[in-house]
Amino acid sequence: MPQTAEVTEQAARRLLIDYTRDIAQSEEDPALIVDRAMTADVVWVTDGNALTRNQLIAHAAPTRKNVTAGELTIDELLVDGHRFAARCRLVAEHRNLGSVRMDWILMGEVADDGRVRRIHQLARPA
Repeated sequence: MPQTAEVTEQAARRLLIDYTRDIAQSEEDPALIVDRAMTADVVWVTDGNALTRNQLIAHAAPTRKNVTAGELTIDELLVDGHRFAARCRLVAEHRNLGSVRMDWILMGEVADDGRVRRIHQLARPA
């Protein structure tokens, strides 16, 4: 059975890489993507704005409309039990804005089932 830190690291990488890619570029049902990576009671706070599961699902439509390509790179990932912190860089092609680069700093909590429960994120243009 995997150790807690290993489960947390896998959940963080799945959220940051797979979720970020799939929610923006996949044709898969956004609810399935959110539920695969996050718990039903998830709260994702970015720069003070909190999003629930349903709001994250609704966010997929405008994201898919405007993002034509993108990649997230994890520069640093720290894990402590069920908690993680990450420093990341998102580079995306936006239909109207052109190339967009964002630096992200995230802190998160992973539930016992290996899905993310809480995210606190700061995002800044790179």
